Amino acid sequence: MQKELLQKLFADAGFETPRVLKDLKNAKDFYFEAIGQVKMDQRSQGRVALVGDASYCPSPITGMGTTLARVGAYILAGELGRNQDHKEAFKKYETLMRPYVTKAQKIFPETHMGIRFRNAALSFVARPTVMRLIEKLVKSKTDDTISLPDYETILA
Repeated sequence: MQKELLQKLFADAGFETPRVLKDLKNAKDFYFEAIGQVKMDQRSQGRVALVGDASYCPSPITGMGTTLARVGAYILAGELGRNQDHKEAFKKYETLMRPYVTKAQKIFPETHMGIRFRNAALSFVARPTVMRLIEKLVKSKTDDTISLPDYETILA
């Protein structure tokens, strides 16, 4: 079913597409997955707290999955070390992570017009020459949006 969908969607794409679609029919190691995004009101319950994609998967488009996971693990570990009560540690973890996660997850548009604009923009930037130019010109500012607490005193 997924192969047929791709055949239909890209039938008139041109260039090397007919060859790729032909090879796709016979591919034995074909994998196709939907893109999803996790949005949660709460990252912990009882004595369990979630980190990484289980808690705040932004999307493959953002390139922020690993960064969010590492920052979240750092903050959660630090707050667990700083607080005797896990409930307080979880509350502080949530307070520190919420704005950072919210900003990272805002990549997806929610209106019909926004989705059309995003699709057009992605089609444009997917061109190799545009990608090379973007790589040279753009630096992600998301790294600068969270001030990490210093947990050194806990570890000493």
